[in-house]
Amino acid sequence: MTTEKEMFVCKLKKSIYRLKQASKQWYLKFNDIILSYGFIENIVDQRIYIKVNESKFIILVLYVDDILLATNDIILLHDVKKFLSNKFEMKDMGEASYVIGMEIFRERSQ
Repeated sequence: MTTEKEMFVCKLKKSIYRLKQASKQWYLKFNDIILSYGFIENIVDQRIYIKVNESKFIILVLYVDDILLATNDIILLHDVKKFLSNKFEMKDMGEASYVIGMEIFRERSQ
């Protein structure tokens, strides 16, 4: 026997952005979308993903709501950025020089 109150549903009237559950919900949504694109989640650190296609690879690192991409193929990089921008509102900040307090050094000649 159900009561009248058990028939109610809740409607979310505002964003969950500042709620405790927001980061988990963001991660779950991101995880589902990135896995659907062919990335594989790292079993040691679940915020690191990799996609390999023959000799091409791309590594994606998720830190809160920032994404760092590293690849050996510029076309693959543009494809992933295009995919992500179609799924999420995002802003390309260009090449990273620092991440989580660490300096990124590139030696492209090698």
